[in-house]
Amino acid sequence: MADPTAEFFAGLEQSGPEILPTKARGTIRFDLGRDGGVEHWFVAINRGNVLVSHERRDADCVVGAEKALFDRFATGEAQVVAAYNRNELTVQGSLPLLLMFRRVFPPPPGTRDPRERIRERFAGRRGLRDGEPVP
Repeated sequence: MADPTAEFFAGLEQSGPEILPTKARGTIRFDLGRDGGVEHWFVAINRGNVLVSHERRDADCVVGAEKALFDRFATGEAQVVAAYNRNELTVQGSLPLLLMFRRVFPPPPGTRDPRERIRERFAGRRGLRDGEPVP
């Protein structure tokens, strides 16, 4: 069976620089409870570049959650802020760093970019640039 959390972190070093702001800096450690133990994921962000390891080091932000919940973050089935508001995860340190980091999580399944919907809606219509207003 696939591990959504491991897959998420494996792809993070590649996708992070495309998604995170170039000025982003900080460290986040995710402590994920699983089968009576804790799995650690350490993420270092420096100017958009991302490094991931299993180190249990001090971090600017430490997030505690159940592994099953993080699997849902990794697949877009759950959202970090909603889980935080429901007290399903704990945050120690820099909450703004976690809020910036949440953009690397995938959107919910079936979500579409609203710009695509607008393009489809107005497909074939001529715009102001063509010298004619859109009705």
